[in-house]
Amino acid sequence: MKNLIDVNTLDQIIQKTASAIEEGKKEIFDISEQARHDYTTYDQELIAVKTKLTLLINEVDKLEIRSKMARNMIKTINEHFDEFTESDIKEAYELSQRVMLTLSLKRQEEKELNDRRNELERLMRNSIEVLKKSEILEMKVSVALEYLTSGIFEQIEDVKQKKDLSIKIIEAQENEKKRISRDIHDGPAQSLANVIYKAEYASKMIDTSPVKAKREISELQEDVRNTLKDIRKIIYDLMPMSLDDLGLVPTIKKLISNLMDNSKIKVDFNVTQNSVIDNPLTNLMLFRVVQEAFNNVMKHSKCKHVRIDLHVSDLKINLSIIDDGIGFEVAKMLEKPQGYGLYNMKERIDIVDGKFEILSIPHKGTTINIEIPNNNSIGGEI
Repeated sequence: MKNLIDVNTLDQIIQKTASAIEEGKKEIFDISEQARHDYTTYDQELIAVKTKLTLLINEVDKLEIRSKMARNMIKTINEHFDEFTESDIKEAYELSQRVMLTLSLKRQEEKELNDRRNELERLMRNSIEVLKKSEILEMKVSVALEYLTSGIFEQIEDVKQKKDLSIKIIEAQENEKKRISRDIHDGPAQSLANVIYKAEYASKMIDTSPVKAKREISELQEDVRNTLKDIRKIIYDLMPMSLDDLGLVPTIKKLISNLMDNSKIKVDFNVTQNSVIDNPLTNLMLFRVVQEAFNNVMKHSKCKHVRIDLHVSDLKINLSIIDDGIGFEVAKMLEKPQGYGLYNMKERIDIVDGKFEILSIPHKGTTINIEIPNNNSIGGEI
């Protein structure tokens, strides 16, 4: 009876702790959303400020020319004072004063716009920092909350064996959510905000400058097409339908085709398949690793050629991804990672009890080697 009471008491404590963590998670989420909203607001204002600043700089340049002409006119009048009427002299001086006053006001406005631009850029950097920190904290809180409320007492006898795997799976899920959030925010969300701005600008230009308005609308159509393309890519990245329908190899081939269509990188894919991969989770993890490797290749490697070797036997699966890019110092990169790419790849392979190795030398390319048991039954359903 005493053990039952102890378990019940502990369960109540966990539930109260989970409730407190859930409240904290909501507050962190609100901070993330506010930072994201602030960033978007600042970004839209920055676009408007830069546009105004460009127009104002042109106006100031013209006023400086007029100011110089006015000064030359005054100089001419002073040199040939007797040749001008009192009305001419008065008009010239008044014109010069008006130009100088307008120029002074416009220069002050330009300074204020420059200051506001710099302030907006600083605020955007701060918002990004807040967003990054809150996302990391939100992921950690989500991991703690999910693990705390995942029925820890249902199978207490093997909880130690499942602990590490549970945490890894949850972290992978949370990282995936954050990646998707960043992809949407940095891609379609920004593009749509720009579309709204351009649409408003075009609507204002229709009456005064139809040619400019037509050009803006044409650019707007191209922006919408690119945004739609980005959205379709994100949907495909979430869960490529061909992975279930066709299998791992054809899906990787499709990924390779997309890469070569959108870049000048040549990819060779060598497959030796003496067995099948029955575990859907293993298929998904391998696909995600290739996908993440391609993202790194596109963004960082500056390579011209990639080779992928996949060997599937009854006992194990070996995957190698080799590029001839600029490479990097592995120890330094792992110590201070520039993003989640390498971390995500290693975590995915750890989930399926695999081995992950990365070899790279600056200016001599990068090699990723992966080995996964083919009789792995962990997480057979996704």
